[in-house]
Amino acid sequence: MKASLNLRLSQSLALTPQLQQSIKLLQLSAMELEQELIEAAEQNPLIEYQSASDLALTEPILQLSHQQTLTNKNFSEWDEADDRFANISTPQSMLDHLLVQIKVMSLGPQEKALVGFLAGNLDEKGYLLNNLDDLVEEYQPFMDPEDGSPKEQIQRALSRLQHLDPSGVGARDLSECLKLQIEHSPKFSQQNSIYLNAHKICSDYLEMVGSKDWPRLKKILKVNDVELQMIVSLIKSLKHNPAYKYDKSIDATLIPDVIVENRKGKWLVSLNPEAVPKISIQEEYAKVIKQSTGHEDIGGIQQKLQEARWLVKNVLERSETILKVAKAIVDRQQNFFNHGEIAMRPLVLREIADTLGLHESTISRVTTQKFMATPSGCFEFKYFFGSQVSTDAGGSVSSMAIRVLIKQLVEEENSKTPLSDSRIVDFLATKGFVVARRTIAKYRESLRIPAVHLRRK
Repeated sequence: MKASLNLRLSQSLALTPQLQQSIKLLQLSAMELEQELIEAAEQNPLIEYQSASDLALTEPILQLSHQQTLTNKNFSEWDEADDRFANISTPQSMLDHLLVQIKVMSLGPQEKALVGFLAGNLDEKGYLLNNLDDLVEEYQPFMDPEDGSPKEQIQRALSRLQHLDPSGVGARDLSECLKLQIEHSPKFSQQNSIYLNAHKICSDYLEMVGSKDWPRLKKILKVNDVELQMIVSLIKSLKHNPAYKYDKSIDATLIPDVIVENRKGKWLVSLNPEAVPKISIQEEYAKVIKQSTGHEDIGGIQQKLQEARWLVKNVLERSETILKVAKAIVDRQQNFFNHGEIAMRPLVLREIADTLGLHESTISRVTTQKFMATPSGCFEFKYFFGSQVSTDAGGSVSSMAIRVLIKQLVEEENSKTPLSDSRIVDFLATKGFVVARRTIAKYRESLRIPAVHLRRK
C-alpha cells in the first residue's frame, strides 16, 4: 500500500474556556453561583467578591452589638438581662423538645441516655426507621447487663419514648403512629367504641380506608353508616407526621433572580438586587500588572487577570440574559398575572428563543433553577412553559388552564357521584376544549387527584 499525504478541510465547533465558563454560569442557581464565585475569589486574588450573606450579616451585627452598654459597666456588673443576644429566639427542634422531657423523667442516667439515643435516631417526621436489632448491637456496650437483655432494654426505652409529646413520635410505620395517637386519648382508655374500632382499623385494616372499602369495613366492625363515618373521621384527624409542628424550616437556598411588579397596569420585570453578584477586579492589582507589561509574568499573574476579566464579563452577561428571558416570559403571560392560572397561555422554549435570537438550549439553561418573585408567590421560570390544547374554534389554550379547570370541577363535584375522566372530557368539550380521556387522566394524576372510585363517599 502506497503512503500519501492529503489535505482536507473540515468545520468543527471548539468551545473556548470563556464560552465553557459562560455556559456553566448560566445554568447555576443564584445560590450555586454564589458558591462558585466564592471559590473563584479564593483561588484568584484579583477577583473582588462580596457575597450576599456577608452583606446581610453586617448591619444586624452592628445593631445588636452591646459594646456601648458595656462601656458604662464593669464586666462584674454584667448580667444576662442586659445581653441583647439573650432575647433572640431560635426555633426549637423536635429533638430539643424530646430531650427536655427526657431530662425530667424518673429514670436513671443510663436509661435516660438510652431513650435519648433512640430520640436521636428519629427521622424528620418523628419515625424510628432503624432496625431494633441494629440499635441493640450499636448500643449494647453501654447497657447495664443486670437490667434485662439488651433487646428488652431497647424495647422499654422505645415504649418510654413513644409516651412523650408529640403523640405518635417513635413509631416504626404509619399504622403504629396512628395507633399511638389513639392510645394517648383518654377516650381510648375509657373503652369508647369509636376509638376502639379506629384502633382496630389502624392495626389491621388501614388499607381498606385507603381503598374506601366501606361495605367490608362495616361488616368486619359490625357498625352502621353513621358510626363508620365517625370512626373514619377520627382516623383522618390524626397526624401522619408527628413532627409537623417542628417541620417549618424555610428553604434559604431559594433566591429569586428577578422581581415582577405591576406599574400602571402593566407587569414589569427587574433584577433582584440581592441576587446580582457583587463582583469586580481588584483595581490596585490590575494597575500594577498593567505597569509591569513586558516584564516576566511572575506566577502567571497575567493569566489570573485575564481569567478575572472573563469571569466578571460572563457574570454580567448572565444577569442580562436572565433579565431578557424573564421580560419575554412576563410579556407573554400578562393575563396570568392579572387573572391567575386559568389565563395561562401556551408557551414553549422555541418561542422565547426565536424572539431573543438565542439558542433553545440557552433558554432551557436560563429557565432552570431561576425564580421570579411576584405578588402571587415565587415561581420557577419553567413554570410558565407548557404544552397547548386545541379548541374546536381552531385556537389553543395552555395545559395549565386545563389542569385548573379539572381541579375546579373536582372541587365542586357531588361527592356521592364524582366525575369520571370521561365525564370531564364531555364537560370540557361543551366549553370548546378538545382533550383526550388519557390526557385528562394524566393531568388529574399530576394534580394528585384520586380516581373516581376513590373519591366516592
